[in-house]
Amino acid sequence: MTDTGLAQFGDALLNFAYSLTLTETTRHPIGTKVADKTLAEAAIKAGLRKHLPRRVGRGDVANSVEALLGYVWLHKLMTLDEIVSCLKAENITPSQSFARLAELALARLEK
Repeated sequence: MTDTGLAQFGDALLNFAYSLTLTETTRHPIGTKVADKTLAEAAIKAGLRKHLPRRVGRGDVANSVEALLGYVWLHKLMTLDEIVSCLKAENITPSQSFARLAELALARLEK
């Protein structure tokens, strides 16, 4: 499973980054939360889901994405600007954006 504190930190980081992305894109202040469903779909698309136990709920899968992103940011393997840039990709769904972000985070861990 995931480290609860790391997942909570990652949750706040992703919510802020996504809100910042939407604010910059729309040019209107927006504060929002990323849905667990979006992050769980991203985990599947990024190949992260296969590293988790079989019987885990959507919330735990989402927490794994949050913990991963929190970890790479805290260890300076990825910047906030890189996160926002990845989320700004045009013509893709939020789950695809977060999947690309998770793939990038996993690649940074492998270096």
